[in-house]
Amino acid sequence: MKTLRSLAIICSLLLFVAGAGQAAVYTFTPSPSDLNDLDHYCYYTWGISWAGHADETITEAVLKYTNIWDWQVEANDFLYTHLLDNPAIGVKQFQDNQLGGDDFLGQGAWVGTWSDPNGGNNGANSINLTYKFSDLGLLDDLQAYAADGVFGFGIDPDCHYWNDGINFTVTTTRTTCVIPEPMSVMLGLAGLGAVAGFTRFRRK
Repeated sequence: MKTLRSLAIICSLLLFVAGAGQAAVYTFTPSPSDLNDLDHYCYYTWGISWAGHADETITEAVLKYTNIWDWQVEANDFLYTHLLDNPAIGVKQFQDNQLGGDDFLGQGAWVGTWSDPNGGNNGANSINLTYKFSDLGLLDDLQAYAADGVFGFGIDPDCHYWNDGINFTVTTTRTTCVIPEPMSVMLGLAGLGAVAGFTRFRRK
């Protein structure tokens, strides 16, 4: 009976095998990696190509500013970050001559506004500023923006934010399904039938 049950399970797997989700991790870095230390006279777009990933579902994404710091704590020092739908691929730098406010206001999805709570002109109090998209509820926005093969960021520093590099890590999953050829299915069913007949014969 155990043999029959085992073969039934195997036969079921032969009929339709659903592959487990295959996870992949991709890390993107702008060039230059620190966006010129985020000069306060400028604002930036960073476009990322997502071509070739149409069959993948994004399950997590993390934007990280490594060892970021401002020279002192000031009331109007902010770093604005937005997720954009279709920016130009690569890094583009524009001048705003240190005008206050968010140059990307009303564009894309807001990721975060940050101001250095510590300050320090030697970077001793630098931190890793991390935005986790699942916590921010931005995974659906990212998936939608990435659907046409391009997404990216709009970043506007209203003060000089030194850093050791920026990166964006995307985790995806892909589900694969394998349907066996007809001959394999027939052989599996024939084997199951033979075992069932033999089991009845032994009982008699």
